[in-house]
Amino acid sequence: MHEMEKTPKIITIIGLVLEGVVTFVVGAASILMLNINKISGLGSAIEADLSNSEYEDLMNMMDFIGYFLLALAVIYGIFFTINFILFRGLMTGKYTEEKAKKIYLYQAIWGGLNLLSNQITGILYLVSGIQGYNGRKDTVKVRDGI
Repeated sequence: MHEMEKTPKIITIIGLVLEGVVTFVVGAASILMLNINKISGLGSAIEADLSNSEYEDLMNMMDFIGYFLLALAVIYGIFFTINFILFRGLMTGKYTEEKAKKIYLYQAIWGGLNLLSNQITGILYLVSGIQGYNGRKDTVKVRDGI
């Protein structure tokens, strides 16, 4: 069974936390955009400053952005779930060396693709995946408790 080194493990945990936060924030932003006219006071304040046609155009644009963000949140949620399952198994030593190497390769590829949308998480996954795939071992042994 494969045992993940501490440095890639910490980097992967930070990446998973950030990926979960991004998924939650994008989902919350989509809900806000889709319900902006129902928020007490805000919808009427926007409507008071705009003509009827401008208000309708704005609400149509908010709906489009809301549905776009909702689709992104669903996609991020699917990948977050997949990553959580795979990387948790990797961190707990559940996989053989061969399967762990494939998961590290996936992690590096997902990190590279993630650079297009979430640079911090992308860099973290890319570094951790490459270190794990190359079999890099932590050279500094720090005593527990320091």
